[in-house]
Amino acid sequence: MNSQEENVFTCLIVEDEPLSQEILESYLQDCPQLKLVASCKDALEANQIFLRERIDLLFLDINMPKLNGIDWLKSLESAPMVIFTTAYPEHAVEGFNLNALDYLLKPFSFERFLKSVNKFLELKMDRRVEVDTPEESILVKSNRKTFLLRPSELNFIESEGDYLKLYRDEDCIMIHETLKSFQTKLPASVFLRVHRSFIINLAKIDYLEGNQVCIRNKMVPIANTYREDLKSRI
Repeated sequence: MNSQEENVFTCLIVEDEPLSQEILESYLQDCPQLKLVASCKDALEANQIFLRERIDLLFLDINMPKLNGIDWLKSLESAPMVIFTTAYPEHAVEGFNLNALDYLLKPFSFERFLKSVNKFLELKMDRRVEVDTPEESILVKSNRKTFLLRPSELNFIESEGDYLKLYRDEDCIMIHETLKSFQTKLPASVFLRVHRSFIINLAKIDYLEGNQVCIRNKMVPIANTYREDLKSRI
């Protein structure tokens, strides 16, 4: 698959009004990053398409015969992103409670439609960057061995004199380095110093208790000077 194909996302129109279907189809013709898989007149027809095709985005009406859009969406185990299209504003709250991406109130302009589409594309591209960007590893030496560590493996780091203990789920590696020096190698968005002798991985926190934080069943002390910083980060 080339890069151009990777940036095209599939969508499905579920709309019982022929005119609204036509408007959505015409708007989509000016959105090259969206590929229309099908236009369906009700949720049951859409369900058959959904079961056999990969769908990234739904343009979903709410008031439809047989099964309304909200009830159908609730029935899906793995729902795609959804933009509701309806003439009834009273459904907006329930729609957003289902984590809808947006809510288009009929009749809507191309500009309003495009705003919703751009919101979808920005979210998809942001997530793609997160997935495609490899995590940078750190080379550390311990007992004549060289380890290739991913920062996400680390639970916390403890300083002990001129040495550091790098705690992972499965083991602890001891290296000769200062805490201050090692901290510069870690992503600041995830790792935080909470004590003069400890740096923790915020993603591994189980709970806080008093002046301690529990990480994978181990208690790490929190110094008063770092407490407010920790609270603001979590």
